[in-house]
Amino acid sequence: MQYYLAKKVILTFGYISTLIIFVTQTNIDMKLAPIVLFTYNRPHHTRKTVEALLKNPLAFASHLYIFSDEAKAPEDQDAVHLVRTYLKNIRGFKSVTPVFHNQNKGLATSIIEGVSEVFKTYEKVIVLEDDLETSPHFLSYMNDALNYYVPNKIWSIAAYTPNIKIPIDYAYNTYLAHRNCSWGWATWKQNWESTDWDVKDFKDFFIDKNKRQQFERGGNDLSIMLLKQQQQIIHSWSVRFNYAAYINNLPSVYPTQSHINNMGTDGSGTNMKKSGKYDSELVSGASTDFIYCPDHFIYDEIGSSFKQFYNTSMYRRVINWYKTQRAIMRLKKRNHH
Repeated sequence: MQYYLAKKVILTFGYISTLIIFVTQTNIDMKLAPIVLFTYNRPHHTRKTVEALLKNPLAFASHLYIFSDEAKAPEDQDAVHLVRTYLKNIRGFKSVTPVFHNQNKGLATSIIEGVSEVFKTYEKVIVLEDDLETSPHFLSYMNDALNYYVPNKIWSIAAYTPNIKIPIDYAYNTYLAHRNCSWGWATWKQNWESTDWDVKDFKDFFIDKNKRQQFERGGNDLSIMLLKQQQQIIHSWSVRFNYAAYINNLPSVYPTQSHINNMGTDGSGTNMKKSGKYDSELVSGASTDFIYCPDHFIYDEIGSSFKQFYNTSMYRRVINWYKTQRAIMRLKKRNHH
């Protein structure tokens, strides 16, 4: 109750100079999760990401950790330098802790190691990448959701939602789906540390059609993505984190209106092609009284629309089927040996 009262006062005034509040700063800090931001070589996008965060009334009370990856190639060095120069001068948060890598780790390794490092101090985190524009309600929504839900029931909190149809009579501001989101998300230490990043049981999983179908409740692209990860064709922390959610049979929470605009769909990123498919209008309005859905109920109509959004085309499905069968044959041969 103290946190919510403080939050409403903060949101009313926008900032605090001299103001008597009914709760101490310490009590607010105990409730707010730290923000963990990952950057690389896009100074313009990074600046927009931070500026959007600063429009959140809870930014001034939030700790910000920033992990900056080293240049992968000489032609990226100037851009990385510009990003780091900007990061050194960020103000407006409770604290800012920049971490500059002296080698290029790549996004997946940077996120796994960076989030794990922050979890040495905190029990929950909010994570962003350098191309994500947040709504002014982003921090309020994420912190409220982390406090409302528990890690024994929910795997992670998403700030982005795909552009799917939400029924007019749907009574909540959130819904559940069997897929984690990598575009503005939050989770708890308990769930993060239970993730097997090596996916040691991959062989047993992949040769079992029923298990693959269960994993694909959040989209039929997931199993083939995990296969590519294990083959080192791609390097994705997210699909492995998603697999851990499947193992634990825990859904993630999504907002019915997006708190994220992904600026990286302009083709500037290293892991995202130019596309308009994922465009999602930022939530509007001043209300921050979010109505959270129950932690055990997946609304069938929303779940179906969500899965359909991520399902691949028929052409891609045929190709993926062939790749899947070929991989299964190889895995079974290895088991015989």
